[in-house]
Amino acid sequence: MSPPVKTFPAKDLPSAAQVGANGKVRRTEDGRPIDLARDCELRGLVQYECLVMQPEVAHSPIQCWPVQRLFRKCQDKNGAFTVETTAWEGPEAATTSTGTAGGHAMAGVGVGQPVQKLEKPLQS
Repeated sequence: MSPPVKTFPAKDLPSAAQVGANGKVRRTEDGRPIDLARDCELRGLVQYECLVMQPEVAHSPIQCWPVQRLFRKCQDKNGAFTVETTAWEGPEAATTSTGTAGGHAMAGVGVGQPVQKLEKPLQS
């Protein structure tokens, strides 16, 4: 079973990513704080959310739609870690003046490897 994951407002992601799961402050090899946009490679994957149209009916149609997830793969002096950044920099984040869409980010790091390297977030 994976450990509990702390949640926080998306706008707090850059500061929350500075602290590892062990509670220690993360630093680059040269001692600088981690800057998600500058120091971390943008990655992404697409998952699908599906809905059974009439669950009480056998062989009911199922409708699915893509859900883009964004991550930053970072390197600190202790190794690589991954931060989900969907709520912070995804398509929904750009729709508000704060850039957070009121969403919450997850501090779960190092939970698998996103499969697609991105230069910028995919457009929805």
